Amino acid sequence: MKGKKILWVSPWFGNYRVPVYDQINKLSDNRFYLICAEDATSELVRNKLKTVLRENVSILQNCKHFFIGNKSTTFANMCIEIKWQPGLYREIKKINPDVIIVEGFGSWSPAGVLYSILHRKKLCMFYERTSYVERNAKWISIIYRKIIGKFVDCFLVNGKLTEEYLQKGLGFSKTAIRKGCMAADSKGLYDAVSSVTKEQIINYKEKMHLKEGLTYLFVGQLVKRKGVVELLNAWNTHISTYPYDNLIIVGKGILQDELQEKNKNISSVHILGGIDYSLIHLYYALADVFFMPTLEDNWCLVLPEAMACGLPVACSIYNGGTCELIKNGENGFSFDPLNQESIIQTLSVFHKCDLKKMGEESIHIESLFSPEISANNIYTACNEN
Repeated sequence: MKGKKILWVSPWFGNYRVPVYDQINKLSDNRFYLICAEDATSELVRNKLKTVLRENVSILQNCKHFFIGNKSTTFANMCIEIKWQPGLYREIKKINPDVIIVEGFGSWSPAGVLYSILHRKKLCMFYERTSYVERNAKWISIIYRKIIGKFVDCFLVNGKLTEEYLQKGLGFSKTAIRKGCMAADSKGLYDAVSSVTKEQIINYKEKMHLKEGLTYLFVGQLVKRKGVVELLNAWNTHISTYPYDNLIIVGKGILQDELQEKNKNISSVHILGGIDYSLIHLYYALADVFFMPTLEDNWCLVLPEAMACGLPVACSIYNGGTCELIKNGENGFSFDPLNQESIIQTLSVFHKCDLKKMGEESIHIESLFSPEISANNIYTACNEN
């Protein structure tokens, strides 16, 4: 007897999702289907999808976008985006799935929800947000979510904080929730870091003029939401006690020029801007600690990536994955980036830690969130009655 035909409707996702989709397809004996948008996915992602899913992927074009509110900020709920995709419902109907997975409450989800209602199909919703991320949600958005959520048979979530928001914030305490559905595609990074020699690390440190103290690494967008401004403000105090430490910042964004100009005379700060992804493993290899001061994130993917590379980590309490990924004192520490003293204390505490042991624990914890485990959790939820 064939397994259920599963369809995931999601206009946008990154490269990290492809191994999860590949694994679900294998578990379902090639009965996993995906619909995505051409204008919201990279050419690299689309080519990989065609390789792993072949004819089971539908890439739609000419999606229409409408915005209400301030779309210049990256903080959640400052702008409402409405997407209209011609032919989406028709494509869902052509596939005729037994189970539909929609991506959150907005975007393309209404088409999948409508099909599940009209054709009495099981509806799962992949959802990542937390009560903190949704703190600025408009009342009309909350009412809409409460209505749409009544038709969901199972929520597929990343962890504890999302589960709490769905149960207490939106009132879905009786709806099935499956945790452990998020993964980072970290194996390639781990292999790349492992291939870097000690000689290469020494050469890179000399080339960058790094001092002999600890090297902290930030990777992410240079925007207000990521907390990089708060980190740099705290760094000025930190180096008064630890003058031989280094801070490497990798990423691009609207704040890049401003931050580079403001910190150009601080020798311990290295703001590199955007770099080719093929080189990112070199910076993970030469860093001692990964530091993520985000002011708002669902599940910050660079955190498990850094963990897979064997780094001790520090992460903001405002990241949705901190509960699962940070074991305080074991593989790193959580902190409040809105409290300068909290950042300063967290930066300094790594000088008193066994960084090698912490890095090993990071690898172990991250391994529990592999694409294989995530795919198995999703597949199991789809096939439960």
